[in-house]
Amino acid sequence: MKVLFINDSTSNPNWGDRAAAISLRAMISARGGQIVHAVSELDLVLASFGERPVPQELAGKRRAREVATALAPPALAQIKRKIGQRSASSRESRLIPRAWKDFEPSARRVLDKKGVWPDFWRTIQDIDVAVIHGDGAMVGNGAHPRTILFLSYLIKKHFDKPVIIVNHTADFDQPDLREMAQHVYPLFDDVVFRDPVSAERCKTFCAGRFAPDTTFWFEPVDPEAWVPLARRMTYFDVWPDTARFDPAQPYLCLGGSSIFATLGQRNALADEYRRLVEHLQSVYSGQIVLTVSDIVDQGIFRPLAEQLKLPLIGLTTPVQLVADVLGNADAYIGGRWHPSIFALRGGAPILPLSAKTFKMRALTDMAGLPVTAFDALHPERDQQAIGRQLLSYVERRNELRASLRDWAEEMAADSWNNVAYLDRGQLH
Repeated sequence: MKVLFINDSTSNPNWGDRAAAISLRAMISARGGQIVHAVSELDLVLASFGERPVPQELAGKRRAREVATALAPPALAQIKRKIGQRSASSRESRLIPRAWKDFEPSARRVLDKKGVWPDFWRTIQDIDVAVIHGDGAMVGNGAHPRTILFLSYLIKKHFDKPVIIVNHTADFDQPDLREMAQHVYPLFDDVVFRDPVSAERCKTFCAGRFAPDTTFWFEPVDPEAWVPLARRMTYFDVWPDTARFDPAQPYLCLGGSSIFATLGQRNALADEYRRLVEHLQSVYSGQIVLTVSDIVDQGIFRPLAEQLKLPLIGLTTPVQLVADVLGNADAYIGGRWHPSIFALRGGAPILPLSAKTFKMRALTDMAGLPVTAFDALHPERDQQAIGRQLLSYVERRNELRASLRDWAEEMAADSWNNVAYLDRGQLH
């Protein structure tokens, strides 16, 4: 079974994007799928679908730039990102439609124009199915979601190939993107949402269904086997960050939020998180471990770790190790979807911070936890309530951990429903 994998986020430094794509690719392979071509997130934004192989020397230079960007101060990363957005916009605006009315004219233009993505079209002709990893892309009206919908339209309408979109949240509050979705989603052969809220919101225009995020596939290690190894010096240190803490002793994890990406100035926010940490230290006797799961979190949590001498689990940490750390914590405080799943998978309760979509409310509701999300942009305002909620979880530590772990194991088993379409026989 030849598979075209669209929106491959394994190259994204974000923990969750890496984990979700790694697990989904593993599930596709386990179901007999051979991924013959993958379209990355960057490919989608740049409207460049890998028709030319990258010479090894250039690939090395590109990787060096990626590493430099990941380690650069947030201000420099923002500048590079804006430059990339401008160059991407000038190219993709000629090819990727910005409204539903432009889909068919744009399709005719790119298919009739010689030299536009020729290798990509040949790949599509040879596949059995296109699997789109929706992830958190379907929000707003940027190049990323529009390109996903446009490719889906092309593959289904002009190549008559099965197309499924799986493992995703759909937030179609933006009217132009919603109109596109209302026309494209009925074309999909299968639609799988990673939260019930998305399924409910989209039920008027597609027969979508819910299956848990593929990230539940990552199971945290058993503490009895893990702690003797993890207590060794430098075990958690992934250069240039250090995370010296004792996993045999109680600890909680504190992380950022997807809403941080909307911010400009972060100095005031860093001060609020410092005061939140100081309050948590006054009510919680365990260790506090900072987590950086996305590049925009670095500008807040790296200086905070240095200032307060706290351990920090950095951006380039392997995702399985991240799952081990979060899953064995007393709790996770943050506005990040995938780190929350890592925590819940090991039975650690989450105290959600607000995010740029409704996803954190959806996840806490799924887990049977309080759905109120604390304000990620003003955590100091909610620090008393966060402290009280944390202590209530600590008091119920053993009972709560067992129930959440059992629930998360069910989610892990059900997450394979993301690739159920590949089992149905239509492709053979």
